[in-house]
Amino acid sequence: SREKLWILQELTDAGNDGTKILKNKCCVCLGGRSINLACDVCGRCFHSDCMGAGNQDNLQRDSVCPLCFCKQQLSVLQSYYQLQLKENGKRTGSARKNSVTPDEVPAVEIVQQILLSYFQEAGPQDDGNMFYLCMWYKDDPRSKEKITYYLARLKSKEILRDSSNGLIISRDWAKKICLTLGQNNSFSRGFDKILGLLLVSSIVEADPEVLGDERVQSAVEGRFVTRLFLFVKLPLELVGRHIASHPDVGLKYIEKVAERIKRHRSKRAQTDLCASNPNTGHNSCLCGDYSRVNDEESSVQDLVCKTFYELWFEEPTGSHKHLVADGSSVPMEIAKKTEQIVDMLRNMPNHQPLITVIKRNLTLDFLPQSTKAAGINSSILSSLRKRCELICKRLLERILQVEEGATSEMEVHALPYIVALQAFCIVDPTLCIPVTDPSQFVVTLQPYLKIQVDNKSAAQMLENIIFVIDAVLPLLRKPPQTVVVELEQDLKQMIVRHPFLTVVHACIKCLCALSKSAGRGPGLLENLVNFFYKHLSGTNSDSQLLGRSLFCLGLLLRYGYQLMLTSENQLDFPKIIDLLKRRYLLRNDFSLRVRALQTLGYILIAKPEFMLQKDILNLIEASLSSGVDHRLKIQGLQNLYEYLRDAESQLTAESTGKPPVQYTTNGGSEVPVAAGAGDTNICGGIIQLYWNSILERCLDINDHVRQSALKIVEVVLRQGLVHPITCVPHLIALEMDPVEGNSKLAHHLLMNMNEKYPSFFESRLGDGLQMSFRFFETTFSNHRMAAPMKSNPTAFVKPGISRIYRLIRANRNSRNKFVHSIVRKFESDGRSRCTISFLVYCAEVLASLPFTCPDEPLYLIYDINRVIHLRAGAIEANLKRWTSMDQHQHEVGVPSLSSDGHVVMHEPGGYSEHNLGDVSERMHNNPCSTSDVDVAKLQEDCHDAIALQLLLKLKRHLKLVYSLTDARCQAFSLKEPPKPGETLSKQNAPFNIGNNNIHLPTCLQDVASVYQDFKTLLREDTMDFGVYSATVQRKRPTPRSSSRVRRTAPRVRGGGGGNNDDTDDEDWTGGARVLDFSSAQASNGGRITRQRVQA
Repeated sequence: SREKLWILQELTDAGNDGTKILKNKCCVCLGGRSINLACDVCGRCFHSDCMGAGNQDNLQRDSVCPLCFCKQQLSVLQSYYQLQLKENGKRTGSARKNSVTPDEVPAVEIVQQILLSYFQEAGPQDDGNMFYLCMWYKDDPRSKEKITYYLARLKSKEILRDSSNGLIISRDWAKKICLTLGQNNSFSRGFDKILGLLLVSSIVEADPEVLGDERVQSAVEGRFVTRLFLFVKLPLELVGRHIASHPDVGLKYIEKVAERIKRHRSKRAQTDLCASNPNTGHNSCLCGDYSRVNDEESSVQDLVCKTFYELWFEEPTGSHKHLVADGSSVPMEIAKKTEQIVDMLRNMPNHQPLITVIKRNLTLDFLPQSTKAAGINSSILSSLRKRCELICKRLLERILQVEEGATSEMEVHALPYIVALQAFCIVDPTLCIPVTDPSQFVVTLQPYLKIQVDNKSAAQMLENIIFVIDAVLPLLRKPPQTVVVELEQDLKQMIVRHPFLTVVHACIKCLCALSKSAGRGPGLLENLVNFFYKHLSGTNSDSQLLGRSLFCLGLLLRYGYQLMLTSENQLDFPKIIDLLKRRYLLRNDFSLRVRALQTLGYILIAKPEFMLQKDILNLIEASLSSGVDHRLKIQGLQNLYEYLRDAESQLTAESTGKPPVQYTTNGGSEVPVAAGAGDTNICGGIIQLYWNSILERCLDINDHVRQSALKIVEVVLRQGLVHPITCVPHLIALEMDPVEGNSKLAHHLLMNMNEKYPSFFESRLGDGLQMSFRFFETTFSNHRMAAPMKSNPTAFVKPGISRIYRLIRANRNSRNKFVHSIVRKFESDGRSRCTISFLVYCAEVLASLPFTCPDEPLYLIYDINRVIHLRAGAIEANLKRWTSMDQHQHEVGVPSLSSDGHVVMHEPGGYSEHNLGDVSERMHNNPCSTSDVDVAKLQEDCHDAIALQLLLKLKRHLKLVYSLTDARCQAFSLKEPPKPGETLSKQNAPFNIGNNNIHLPTCLQDVASVYQDFKTLLREDTMDFGVYSATVQRKRPTPRSSSRVRRTAPRVRGGGGGNNDDTDDEDWTGGARVLDFSSAQASNGGRITRQRVQA
């Protein structure tokens, strides 16, 4: 029939051998009247309506049917593809054997090419072409071998310059081809699966028990494993709607639902399952998955906390007064919840997620803002707190039961229970102080300090027990004296003998708290200080024992200083510091030097005013200098970090209303609370002394040093100890840090700063760019990164630059200031010039900015045009004067200079006058040079020309990538606001500097190559690059006649002279002839050639 789609039938007709072609009759309708197209290739005749032609103007002239015409196109494109393989050296024997020749064009590709030709003629539809080619590329089993072929098909109109509009099909027929080609691809199959799942959902709504069928379960679970959110949404909603009302059905899907833990709907489904089955054994597994979620989205965190609240902390409905059968006073329901918590901790690497959950649940922080604004019922909070106290009580009971029932003394079975108890104690120590027996936890846990097992698990158990005791002791009014005495002896023995320093640290801290709260006085602490000091002053050479003594001495002075001030025997801190400087801080043993520096840090926390002294200042500055070992840098930064954390914790304690403990002193001045850590005046002064060294270490080569320094910056900014504008450049540089944790933290700090102080942030963006360049140069050359990152340096900085730009993109003035500040780097102010390498870096940064609306690249082009219009004429005249001087030297017979000098500008902030002076002096001393040549001025002019070359290349790249015509660029105005809803299409093409000479010349003869490149780019800038494609290669340069080109001096460092085109002919390996610059070169190039001949 006339509606028969003859093209697709032709492709699927296996018996079509060409014998059924009827002369003078339409192959579609078999009619013989008004035949207006006869294909010269296949001999078939058509009516224009039957063929589906979209334009009938050129039918008589172009008598080739779409099938034959597109087949010819694909044959040429395949030849082009095979030629590219041959040129790139990627052709192997198997590829040559299996390659498709032009005579073997698949029929389906011919139909695809008809559709692509329609898109290309209908208008700029690069996104549509890319979409269909990506689908066909995905379904092609040999797609990886044919990537060049697919790219050639994408831009066939530019490669094949003889296409005709008369052979393009109509829009209706293009729609029919789209529908038919899409029937069997993966994209359409996905929609079919969604449609099938919707039908299953309708059935399940009538009978949810259908979900229990094995075939239905297999089909629904199959949709869980896909990565596409659209495909996962429906099955999660399907299961989530019925999982609470039919718990038996829900249990069958629990494993697959747990795998999709990061989805909101999956969390809700798991919440319903936990609420409907509180006693199921799957809850501990679910909670383990929940606790491992570290989502940055606050709504996800709130949902996780709400799930835990409903599972553990919410008061259940009904009567749950059944007690545990082992004689406990804790209800059975609380005991089961406690076991679930412990089971969860067994599968977790640490207890930090549990601490977060407990903290937010105790305050009901996860509730909506409207609920919190209305006020939370106090009875709910009291009930919640009562449940937490019962959980802690049950944990203490289980510790006794598990340890008493253990068969082996070498194993620690109660560790998960102690870890859970510590998590509750960290959040609120009063949970471990029952009203009926406040000292119950201390009395119960104290005997476990006598454990003689020396392994990692036992050490962790001791550390956790000591932490609980240390947190509870200061809150007890009258701790039992027998327990205090015994606890004091146990802690003393472990401080002297225990091999694990983490346990020793906990013991010293607990002993100082015990001596303070129980009124035991500083006697024991002084004895221990004297013991370790004598050991360090002796002749012992065991580095391990000396390191342990240094560690213990420092901690005793840090935590016990306030208590020892009440003693008659005053500590001689200068004497201890002098011992450290004389015997340990100058040792060759780095382990002892680091430990001695740590001890000094502990002393300075107790006596922070010492950090203002000159000798200590020099010592700390030396540990933070760039030339020392990275271990000393890390320890020096760690000392400052712990000092700041002590200050912050003291300020936090004061803000909560807890009065600081006052101590009497025996003469002399004393820094207030927390051994001076809480005095923000002295704290701010100390940090400002070392702030520059800290910022320098933020850009250190070592990853761990940068991380330690960045943690200090985070605390300093949080406390407001320095002006935030001082660290903006360093944080911008750290956005490019190859360590993901550092770059994320730097971005978080910049984001907070941009919200609070947007003007500070914007004013230092230019300085941050320069600092990021220096950081990029040092880190890129020293950091161990993947090979693809090494081969593409731009990818190293592009993510960080994109994140910075997104912070200011919403504000038009802010983003324009940012772009303008970078473009200004290409303009010299007569006093200083940025290095060429830094300008290349700036151009790469501008080319990688994630523009999303046309206003952004248009403003960048607008700013580039401003610089070109202001400076191009003067720079061109200066270069012309230098080349004329060179020509004059050739005429008078002055030999060319053979120079081996090379000027390198190290700092992007200024131009090296010293280097220029050396070069000028060498040239004046060279008998082959001309004495009247000012090399410094010559290099300045060439520097300005190279800067403009980079801007011209960037402008061309933007116009190609974003398809911006000259008319659109000229119509841009800053006074006009951006049009809402205007989209920006982008082509994937890298920014390429090209083969232009971007090195500064060292002699007069090198100026010719710079002048030639500059003139070429200015000439090409007059062309409307917006009409061309960014992914197509430029045509091969047309060789100019040697009779019309004056022979110039040879280039010193690979620059291009006047006969550059002739020398490149032998190295040219072919390529697509797409951008024809012959007319522009003929018009402009002829004038330049005549001028040069006259000269």
